[in-house]
Amino acid sequence: MYNGIKSIDHPVIAIADMDASHDTFEKLGFTIPPRGSHVEWGTGNWCIMFPNDYLELRGVIDPTRYTVNLPELLAARGECLMGIAFGTIGAQETYDQMVAKGLHPKEVRQLTRNFELATGWVQPRFSLCFPSEADAPGLMHVVVCEHLTPELIRKPEYLDHANGVTGVISMTGVIDDFDRVEQAHMRFLGPDAVQRTEDGLILTLASGQVINLITAAAYDRVYGVKEQPQTPFFGSIRLAVKDIMVTSQVLENNGVAFEVVNDGSLRIGPDYTCGIIMEFTEGA
Repeated sequence: MYNGIKSIDHPVIAIADMDASHDTFEKLGFTIPPRGSHVEWGTGNWCIMFPNDYLELRGVIDPTRYTVNLPELLAARGECLMGIAFGTIGAQETYDQMVAKGLHPKEVRQLTRNFELATGWVQPRFSLCFPSEADAPGLMHVVVCEHLTPELIRKPEYLDHANGVTGVISMTGVIDDFDRVEQAHMRFLGPDAVQRTEDGLILTLASGQVINLITAAAYDRVYGVKEQPQTPFFGSIRLAVKDIMVTSQVLENNGVAFEVVNDGSLRIGPDYTCGIIMEFTEGA
């Protein structure tokens, strides 16, 4: 685990409307826990939990406070994947290792979230390390996240989804300065994590999860998207499911359009997913 980074802890999806996004992802077959609201920030979230990772749907609930530039991002790009949180053996350990290698992360900070349970609010706590953009390019908003109270948010009833999703397999985005990004991630994620291909870069984490950073032409070839946002951007998430037939039935029953791609995965377009391309793959 180079620099103490072990996994994709959670992709972060920027949402314009908290209530609407809840309904959208419920229709996709996800179980959605109660709302979270950041104590130190003006943002809130729905965190869709899996055994080892999750999806965060993040929106603004108090625009007068710090919002991680979410309104500006939504104005420029609409709802989209805004970045990634990495899992770590410890935020301070990651910070110390990065500094020792000559990288420039910000000092470790603590974050608290109100978890708004009907029976009374509790406060999950996190320790965060923020790499600089220069040290982790191509990944949009990046944070390395240590869970201090995982038992508060990862309860068994939150892990059971009608669509059968069990976790995050990969994320895919587009970059254009491959030499710079490759060299930076050899220092950030480690030389063994970085593979150069004809289409771009494959970043493989200790967990086996993958981040694909590819050319605009390759992204169009895979997803059929010619009009793409300004680079860098993330556009797609792939999720593992238990039984693809069960997943497809849930989507059909809920009126969610999808296509079956060459490897048998189900692909849903951005109109049904708050601006992202979502793929479901069995048994990964």
